[in-house]
Amino acid sequence: MNLPLLFARRYLLAKRSRNAVNIITLISIVVVAVVTAAMVVVLSTLNGISALVDTLYSPFDQDITITPATGKTFPRDSLDLAAIKALPGVEKASWVIEENVLLRAGGQQVVATMKGVEPQYLAMSRLDSHMYSGQARLDNGQAPVVVLGAALKDALQVPVDDGVLEPLEIGALVRGRKLAGFRPSAFEHRRVAVAGAFTINMEFDGQYMVAPIDMAAQLLHYGHEVNALELQAAPGTEPERLKRAVEQVAGAGFTVKTRHQKNALMYATNANEKWFTFAVLAFIGIIGAFNIIASLTLMMIEKRRDMRTVTAMGATNGFVRRLFFLEGLLIVAVGTVLGLALGLALCGLQLWTGVIALEGSVVESYPVKVMWGDLAMIFIAVMVIGTLAAGVPLRSLSRRYLEASV
Repeated sequence: MNLPLLFARRYLLAKRSRNAVNIITLISIVVVAVVTAAMVVVLSTLNGISALVDTLYSPFDQDITITPATGKTFPRDSLDLAAIKALPGVEKASWVIEENVLLRAGGQQVVATMKGVEPQYLAMSRLDSHMYSGQARLDNGQAPVVVLGAALKDALQVPVDDGVLEPLEIGALVRGRKLAGFRPSAFEHRRVAVAGAFTINMEFDGQYMVAPIDMAAQLLHYGHEVNALELQAAPGTEPERLKRAVEQVAGAGFTVKTRHQKNALMYATNANEKWFTFAVLAFIGIIGAFNIIASLTLMMIEKRRDMRTVTAMGATNGFVRRLFFLEGLLIVAVGTVLGLALGLALCGLQLWTGVIALEGSVVESYPVKVMWGDLAMIFIAVMVIGTLAAGVPLRSLSRRYLEASV
């Protein structure tokens, strides 16, 4: 039988002669619980925001992107497309041409990024689920058509699927031709109809136009060259593992990046924000841990008579210190468990009801994503802080309030 633990459990739950000890102990448990719950809620919210950002960028940034190590373009036959598509984990692939163009409609004109893609890219990017108006298609049965970002369409005031009365005019600088003197021969022009408009986020809505890759190649005089090959991974595929497999097939002449690597700064910022927030909350937990010291101090003062009796029966000073150390751990453990339960309950409430709304955003309510790794990290951090708070000052406290009275 672990006698120190038995004593500690009885002291935690038993009624005490001094009401102040009960209040301080309760406050200690509540402080630990609140800090723990705050960690769960805040980290889960940051996880939700990161997942939302990833969702907003994923339509245009596929899981794997292959670009030339040097230069801007490369011939399609320089990559073994069949071998790459045969790799385990590769679900779909599309050649990509991406270049800045000048869009005109009526009296309006804007500079945009034309992304020339193959038809399967529409499914890869799930563009149909992001349509603001019209349809996600690259051909209307008669001629090639394009899909604009919603902000571009509004700026140009171009109608949907009208290639005759008010078509969209695309002007592109032809590769290899000089722009000196703004010579008209340096530009290639093409008039097309707009199939629809998509809305993903403010950046993409005001920047991108999706076009058929053959039309983009003709407009830019790319011939059989492209800027990239983008791959969609099968569900459950580890991006880093797939990246290494693609690198072996592509060779040293190409650069292979995952979506996270393409947006490394954005994802690193989100991760740093999460760890900084966790550090701030942990510091608050350290401050709150002083309540545990106060609770143990008052309990030692109250239990001096009990400790004299226990010592007279043969208990050592180490036994007494271990008893109050376990008392501190019980306070931390109870507070941590209650805090985890409270934090999960609040996250569940937000997930199920969306009680905290986001007005004018791409989602109706604040995103929340609970990660079990975060819960384990929170539990360990709070327990470590509580253990230090209970153990470090214990020797001096016991010497002052217990050993001197024995």
